[in-house]
Order: sequence, then structure tokens, then C-alpha cells
Amino acid sequence: MLPTGSGKTEVALCLADQRRNGVTLVIVPTVALAYDFERRFRDHYARQNRRVDPKRLHLAWTADTSEELRESMRLRLRQGKQPILITSPESMTRALRLLLMEAAGTGRINGFVLDEAHLVTQWGRDFRPEFRTLADLRRDLVRKATEAGHPSPVTLLLSATLGPFELGDLHRLFGQPGPCTLVAANALRAEPDLWIAAADNSEQRDAWVLEALAQLPRPAILYVTSPEAAEEWRRRLERTGYGRLALVTGRTNAIERARVLAGLRSSEESPASVDLVVATSAFGLGIDYPHVRTVVHACMPETVDRWYQELGRGGRDGNASAAFLLTAPKDRREAEQLTTKVLTAETAYNRWSDLWAHRRQFGGRSFVDLEGSRGIAMRGSYNRRWNAQLVQGLVESGAVRRLQVDAEDLAELAEESGQQRDWVGVEVLRGDLVNNSPFWAEHWVTWQKAESARSREALESIRRLVNGSLRACEAIAGSYRPDEKVRILFGRPADHTQPLDRCGRCPGCRRDAIEPSNDPPPNPMQKWPVSDDLTARLDDLAEAAGARDGLVLLTTDDHVAVMRRLLRILARRGVRHFVGPKDALDLAAEWLFVDPLPVTPANLTPCSSFIVYPPGERVPGTWLSPKIRRELRNDAPIAFDVLLLPRDVAIGGRQVGRDLPALDAVSALHVLGD
Repeated sequence: MLPTGSGKTEVALCLADQRRNGVTLVIVPTVALAYDFERRFRDHYARQNRRVDPKRLHLAWTADTSEELRESMRLRLRQGKQPILITSPESMTRALRLLLMEAAGTGRINGFVLDEAHLVTQWGRDFRPEFRTLADLRRDLVRKATEAGHPSPVTLLLSATLGPFELGDLHRLFGQPGPCTLVAANALRAEPDLWIAAADNSEQRDAWVLEALAQLPRPAILYVTSPEAAEEWRRRLERTGYGRLALVTGRTNAIERARVLAGLRSSEESPASVDLVVATSAFGLGIDYPHVRTVVHACMPETVDRWYQELGRGGRDGNASAAFLLTAPKDRREAEQLTTKVLTAETAYNRWSDLWAHRRQFGGRSFVDLEGSRGIAMRGSYNRRWNAQLVQGLVESGAVRRLQVDAEDLAELAEESGQQRDWVGVEVLRGDLVNNSPFWAEHWVTWQKAESARSREALESIRRLVNGSLRACEAIAGSYRPDEKVRILFGRPADHTQPLDRCGRCPGCRRDAIEPSNDPPPNPMQKWPVSDDLTARLDDLAEAAGARDGLVLLTTDDHVAVMRRLLRILARRGVRHFVGPKDALDLAAEWLFVDPLPVTPANLTPCSSFIVYPPGERVPGTWLSPKIRRELRNDAPIAFDVLLLPRDVAIGGRQVGRDLPALDAVSALHVLGD
């Protein structure tokens, strides 16, 4: 969990580049984001190797990918020549599932990366349930790989916005097989100045929006809630005289979305043609457009989280940006309508009875149609969302288990009736879902109340933010405040999910004369599990040096003569963290952690380290504390800390070589086989 623009994508790239001869799967929520990632990853590989033609690197698998290209990607994946595959949850769990299982069995799956992981909860529990079946697929891939004797794929869940409910949900779905580690370094975005005003009527609010757009820097995004409102704003802005204008809503097709995104981006070959986009929520999700200067909301988002996600699409280049939230009374009613409405027990029972009565049996499994529910509601997306909620509620209540569905299964289930179907495989775990049993009045109602309460609390926070009774930064921080369950699951790292709540850049802070804070970068515990293939093999060196608790002390009169030789051989032996004079650490070709001095044991990674102390540099006495050095390594195999020191140095008042056992650095090279 890192703030927008702070490098989550680079973490995924590191995983892909560290583990060769296999594929790192990158799952994204939108086609636009898939192609944006493909562009960024192509640039990365072209910088690494000038002979690479970026246009010949095909990394994205979408609905628009031709069958010829798909077949080529399948072959490269089987051969271990496809370093990254970017695709959607639907493709992962359906069209690609059998191929990926085959690849896992041959050790070809290196990594499983889910970008915008908060959508597993926010979209997956409603209209895109495939986000949640990713957890089942991931477990199957891990099991297939380990049963065949291959390393387990590393799973990365990436997001800038994970509240306590999302964190608990992700841990429940993806936490096993573990270990499961939280790396969180949340901070309030420093770029946007926040401005919030509630108008008395729609006419006043619309006048404010027009005035703001006329004055504020561009590129800019105007966010609204519904496609109808977006269309209305586009017509109004066109009449006002805006020409470099575009519209993106859920009704916009993929070709037009791509055109808008390309129009926003500026380069020497293709200058920008768009500087104002009217959009609904999903526009810009995760896409790296660093130069957006202004985000205006002409609506009231239903949650603080949604608002913060959307305003975060401005200022990603680190420069100042503006975020305006301008509301009217009807916007508040619209936000209330968007809060989670949960089926009553009676309606849920009736819907389930209808879905189950019209199920299909195939391959010994049961399938229900989310587009169905005959005689209760019209077919369509709204009906589908109710049915998706019903199935999800039954899953979370322990009554039903969702099954994975292959593309081949769906083809067999297809009908010639021409009606749209959305078949979901389910296994009923309880026998009391029929005849309006007590299950619905007890378990369903309990789930219903919890869902409704969470949604009401979120709406109340955005209401208080708009009316000024809650500072915006307080509301944002509160959205990511860890609860007791999250603290139990993740321990101290959970402290870094909540940013500081005194920004100095929102209306409440300006009213209270709070100056903009010089918020230092978060510095959380750098703790994660280390796999066996990253464990240093230094037992022989530790024994020769008389090391205690993994602390190996080497001494020398000539750092220059031995340092580089030690760097190379220790890297080959599995040491991954190197610390010392910056100009001496020439390790750009290695996948390592490299830091300048000073570093103390509290700053170590879970990997083994090599720390170079030149003459005159003080060596902290905390190196002699095994407890401090082990704090970040509770779940890791034994790690070694190798210190290269001048001969006459003391640590904590104890002389190295006299009071503390040490080994000459040249002798150490002989022990290591150099």
C-alpha cells in the first residue's frame, strides 16, 4: 500500500526482471490500463536493450487481441519467453485458466500481480465477481507449482487505497498459503490543494464549476456520477466554447477511450489534442498521466475513498495541482442512492429460489445465470448486480462456494436463444436455503445489517466533509485507519496504513490556521518473508570468523583492495543488502538493496547484508544486539550481517579483534573461494 505515483508498478517490474524464464502475470481492471502498462513496460525493456523493438513486444491480452497474436503469446508463455502478461480478471479466470495451470506445472509462473487490489472488494463483491475468483485461481497455481517441485509464484497485491475492510478481505482471500505480509507506507498526497463548497442549488453549483474550469490550469478532469450528467456537461461546455474536450463514461467504447487517452498525452511526435475530460468514476484508474493539473467534482461521491482516488489523478508528476469538490442538494440525494442497498431476506430468498430452479448442470457442477431471475425482475445490468450481490452474500455467509469456470465450460453452456447469459458455477454448502428456512431471517439479515451499516458510515463521512464539520484530511485519514482486526492480522506494519491528518491544504485546515505540513516520507518496518533462494550461504565464513548470532566482523588496512572483491563474491553467495560509500557500490547489474551510510540495524532488510565502514566512520554499538538485528527477520531463514571495518575500530567500547572475534578480509576471501 503506497501512495499514487510512488512506485508500485516498479515493484512489479522488479519481480518480473528478478525471476527469469517465466511469466509474471499482471491483472488490471480496465483495457485502457492494460495498454498503458504495456506502453510503460515496453519502454522499460527498450531502455534495457537497445536492440529491442518495443512495437514487437506484445504484453497485453485483451478482448481486442487477435487470435493470431493470442496463439503466439500462448506459445511464448509455454516456452518461458513471455516475461509479462497483462490481462483482466475475466481472461485470467476463464480463457487463460487452463493454459496458466499448465504453465504453473512446468514452473513458468513467476509472479501473480494484482493492480488496484482494492477493487477485489469494491467491484468484486458486486458487478465483477471474477475479481474474487482470482483468489481461487491463485491458490490453484501455487499448489500446481509446488506439487511439481517448482518455486511458488510470488503474489503482489498493489493499491494506494486500502481501508480496514479491504485489508481484511484481501487477507481472507489471498492470505493462504502464506506467509502474507503487509508493506504499507501511506501518506496524504502533497500535490493537491483541496477546495470544497456546497451550493444552495444546482444553478449556483453549475456556475461555480464553469468559473473554476475557466480559471484553473489544464489538463483537467471534470468528474460526475452518472453518464447522463456527463453528457449534459459536455453539451454545456461545448456551448460555452470548449473545443479540446472529451467524454468518457461506462458507455464509451474501447476505441474512443483509447483516443481520449492518446489525446491527453503529449509528445514531440503527437502533441496533445485534449485538455479537458468529462468523466465518470473509472476514467484514469491507475493510468500514469503525470501532468493532470486540476480535478473538479460536480457531484458528491458516495464515499471519501472514491473522492480521494479520483482527485489523486491530478499532480502525479509531483507538482502542484488543484482539487475542487462542488456539490448541490440533489448531489447528496444521488450519493445516498448509490450507497449499498442490500436485498431483504424475503427478496433474497425469492431470487435464490428462482436462480436455483433454473440452474444448469454440467460436468457434475451446478451453474446459475446472473442475468436470470425470471418473473421477478427484468433482465439487464441492474438485475445482474442484485443477483451478484445475492451470490456474494451467500458466499460470505458460508452457504455457497463459487467455482471457477473455464472458457470451454461457458462455450458448452452457451445457448442459441440469443439471450445474454452470465453463468456462475456454485456449490451449495448448506441444505437449508429452500422453503424460506431460518437461514434467511438469521444469517442473511446479519450480513444485510453489516453491509448497510458500513455503507451508511461511509456516506456520513463524506456528508460531514462537505458541510465542513470534518476536515478533509481527517476524513481521508479516517478512511484508512486500521481497526483491531487489521492490527491483529499484520501487527506493526498496520500503523502505516493511516496517513497524518493535518495537511494544511484543505478548507478545514485553512479555517483552523493549520500550516501545510512538511510530512516526512513514511519509514515503516521493512519486513517481508525471504524465500530460500534468497538466503545467503555464509556458514563457512561465519565459522572462520568466530561469528555470534550471524554477525561477521572482517578487518582490513586497505578497503580499496578487498571491498570490490568481497562485493562480487558475497552477491554470488546470496547477500542482497549492501551499504557503504556510494561511489564504491558499483552493483547496478545486480538485483540488490544498495544504501549509503549511515545505516543501523534498525534499517536492515530481511536479507543478509554487507556493510562497509571506512576509516573514521563511527560504528553504532547496536550492531552487537541480536534482538535488534533479528526484529525484521522473524519469519526469515538465518541472515548474516558482514561488517568490513578498519583494524583499530571499536564497537560499543569493545575492541574488534581483541574483545570481539574478527577475521582478516584477505583470509575471508580465501574462505569464500575468491
